[in-house]
Amino acid sequence: MKSFNVLVVEDEILIAETIKIYLEERGHQVINIAISFDEALQAYHLRRPDMVLLDIRLYGQKSGIDFANFLQEQKDSVPFVYLTSQYDQRILEQALKTNPYGYLTKPIQKESLWTSIESAYNLYISKNMDSDIISIQDGKNNYHIKVNEILYVQADHVYSRIVTIEKKELIIRKTLHQVLELLVYNFIIFCHRSYIVNLNHISEWNNNEIILKNKVTIPISKTRRDEILLKLKSFNQ
Repeated sequence: MKSFNVLVVEDEILIAETIKIYLEERGHQVINIAISFDEALQAYHLRRPDMVLLDIRLYGQKSGIDFANFLQEQKDSVPFVYLTSQYDQRILEQALKTNPYGYLTKPIQKESLWTSIESAYNLYISKNMDSDIISIQDGKNNYHIKVNEILYVQADHVYSRIVTIEKKELIIRKTLHQVLELLVYNFIIFCHRSYIVNLNHISEWNNNEIILKNKVTIPISKTRRDEILLKLKSFNQ
């Protein structure tokens, strides 16, 4: 499971602090708590979050809907989930027009919170992964590769071999861990000390190995087997 840097925009401090505890329990990090549009704006520019939890009603004249509109205007938008006890149908309709990635009603239950933000992030990634491109250099040439076209990456000492769905192979002078730092995506998994795989191109798996759609077999690490199998099951639910 990917851990998220979350901006909580909520004007009820007790609720915001409870959400923070729930998120940290799950392994996520709350980078800031904002109670107003202006504080949220400042926090966003100070450190761009992976996810925003956004109350519709905020302290001050501007609402969470105003901040959602701001997020939508950004070139690299981030997913947001509304938090609210708002039952005014007109306001709810305005909120839904901003295309949130989720909606949670108060009081917030931690299991619902966890599920909602992780589902929201998966949806965000699935909508945007075709446009996500990384730049790779093999020592001679520079390449732009769509992340979702990567099948797997195999370690070879200080080098890594990147294999794509078009059967292209690139050998780059980076360790597998260095490549993994470029591929911080929910559908990329470090399944073995020598392999990274793209979950979107898996055909099947068992306790010992992953079989890709091109019939390539990738081993599963024995020391991290339970974690990896859980990731495989949850991704395909």
